[in-house]
Amino acid sequence: MNEPRWTAKITYRYAEGPRSITLKVEELFELQDIVECGPSFYSIESIVVMPSERCPKVTVEEAMGQ
Repeated sequence: MNEPRWTAKITYRYAEGPRSITLKVEELFELQDIVECGPSFYSIESIVVMPSERCPKVTVEEAMGQ
């Protein structure tokens, strides 16, 4: 099975300091349910989403076929 397309790191604010979880999802819409079902979204410090290693690294110009 292929690695999911996206890696997301969600950092939450806790009294003792920030805690992060790293998730792998195939489609970005999957993050909505994760965020809605997790700790309060008001406690989110940041969400960073990056393509996984399975995705080739290209420039914007390369992606546009120029």
